[in-house]
Amino acid sequence: MDYSGELAEIQQRIARSHDMASRRVRVLEALSAAPGERIVEVGCGAGFALREIGVAVGANGSAVGIDLSADQVQAASNHCADLTQVEARVGDLLAIPVADQDSDATVSMQVLEYVTDIETAVAELSRVTRPGGRFVNVATNWGSLFWSGGDEDMTDRILSVWQRHAPHPNLPIALPSILGASGFGGIHQSPLTIVNRHVHPNTFAHGAARLMAAFACTIGEVGPDSIDAWLTSLERADSHGVHFLSVVPVLTTAVRLG
Repeated sequence: MDYSGELAEIQQRIARSHDMASRRVRVLEALSAAPGERIVEVGCGAGFALREIGVAVGANGSAVGIDLSADQVQAASNHCADLTQVEARVGDLLAIPVADQDSDATVSMQVLEYVTDIETAVAELSRVTRPGGRFVNVATNWGSLFWSGGDEDMTDRILSVWQRHAPHPNLPIALPSILGASGFGGIHQSPLTIVNRHVHPNTFAHGAARLMAAFACTIGEVGPDSIDAWLTSLERADSHGVHFLSVVPVLTTAVRLG
């Protein structure tokens, strides 16, 4: 799934939501960035977390964001333009443009599940992280997604199509063993559960509905008229007090062994 153009714009709106801001707080707490550290974020998107990492490491540190999408890298560069310690680069997770063991920590959010060769991606993260360095990841277990209140048949169809949007839609299940095989230990997982009774623009549900709809339209599974009707049904459910979404992103932390 290529987060450029319209999809990049939708993703950036989701990143601004209260739910995603709350998630970044949890991620940054787990990352525990300190002044002077060198930290790499892969899949930095529009740079919302990257900016906060840059502030945490300070002028003597370094925060490098990597993303495949030139649109996202430009947005991240603009968002962090006043922080000289922050740099956003176009780059591939399968060949991270960072020297061996150069990072005190690496972080990724909703990125690894999109990489077909997940073992090579994790091995690259291991390569650039120094012994004793930290790794922090968020990946959603999309099989946990429950959505109620809108057009049930269309919701079921959209969710079924969405399971095809990434090579590893339920990555948290396999991630610990993959990390262990690449030299990480001290692996811990915890839930970052999202519950939305509403579908207004400051919720995950609002952006997720539009992202999933755009994906379904792009691959030709659902037409624009059907999508419009589905989005309207979600808003109607909200107005009647019967909208409900729950999903479980999973925070995974690990330490690079020596």
